[in-house]
Amino acid sequence: MKSQWFTQKALKATMIGCFSLASVAATNTAIAHGTITSPASRIWNCKQEGPETLSSAACIAAKNESGTQQFYDWNGIRQGNAGGNHTSVVPNGELCSGGDPNTFGGMDLARNDWVATPVNGNQTFTWYNSAAHATAYYRYYITKPGYNPQQPLGWDDLELLTETPPEAAEFYPSHTVSLPSRSGRHVVYAVWQRSDSPEAFYACVDVMFSGGPNSSSSSSTSSSSSSSSSSSSSTDPNTCVGVANWDSSAVYTQGDQVRYNNTRYEAKWWTRGDTPTEHDGQWEVWINQGSCSGS
Repeated sequence: MKSQWFTQKALKATMIGCFSLASVAATNTAIAHGTITSPASRIWNCKQEGPETLSSAACIAAKNESGTQQFYDWNGIRQGNAGGNHTSVVPNGELCSGGDPNTFGGMDLARNDWVATPVNGNQTFTWYNSAAHATAYYRYYITKPGYNPQQPLGWDDLELLTETPPEAAEFYPSHTVSLPSRSGRHVVYAVWQRSDSPEAFYACVDVMFSGGPNSSSSSSTSSSSSSSSSSSSSTDPNTCVGVANWDSSAVYTQGDQVRYNNTRYEAKWWTRGDTPTEHDGQWEVWINQGSCSGS
């Protein structure tokens, strides 16, 4: 009788342990949530080049620094207990890794050859949040005049551009931000603070303003070193350069991009035969990334 009792207890303990492990695994899977995809954030650019087929010098250096897993975890630059105290949980020199250099340290490399998007005046920033949450605010900063991209990025290098009001949960929120006068290479730093949790997410977007000593050289470097998948960050106004036409018989998975009716689309999950114009939207497989301007 005692033996049977102990056996039942052991079985129950084993089952509880299995459920606990499953819960932890599910929690760890769910912690990654989003980044800016237009203009492409630093990690999104590398992810689009392909974790195993990187072509730009900066992304290759990032891989050498921290490996390829950071690119697969592109939506996980975060701090779980930020609670609005971003300068406390994200130290100077670790802004682009969101204070997690062990995972995303390659993003913190101080270089002047990160693929950069040409900008001027008003700029719309679009997020792809793979898990949507109620939002306290999105904050956008930009580096101050005289910023040196070859020095580690710190909070004192930034000035606040705008903070949005609270928002409902959205998968693809976008915000139009008025950019100040700048020249050459700069970084737009963005913070997404949830309102239903202390968790916050961080993104570095490399941008290029016309004029300045490194404007032309950096633009040409970006254009020649970036792959076709990051063509939106080159100086060519056609955002579909190198993007293949949609094929109804082809299989597409998360992150794959296609061209259809002079528009660029990105897949959110596995798909085959779903026409982009008929299956784009919040609950559909395709993300409309905008017209192939200039084509």
